[in-house]
Amino acid sequence: MKITRHANNRIKERVGLPKRAHLRHVQNVLRAGDLVSKKTSEGFKMVYQGFLYIFASSKYDDEILVTTYEAPSNNCIAISDFKSKKK
Repeated sequence: MKITRHANNRIKERVGLPKRAHLRHVQNVLRAGDLVSKKTSEGFKMVYQGFLYIFASSKYDDEILVTTYEAPSNNCIAISDFKSKKK
């Protein structure tokens, strides 16, 4: 599992964790998070503790965390709106 520089910055900014805790946190996301979209060759999305995590997949079946967003509240938009909308 890899974490991009952008994802490291977003975890620090949005989740508020120190850099040394990022890998352990992302492992917890993969273990205990709720899958929002299907796992495809392009990637997948997970929700964990109020945050949406977007992962890409490498050709070696390795997960790569791309970015993190705050999960939408119930008053705002549904999590299903974050699902991929391919034509």
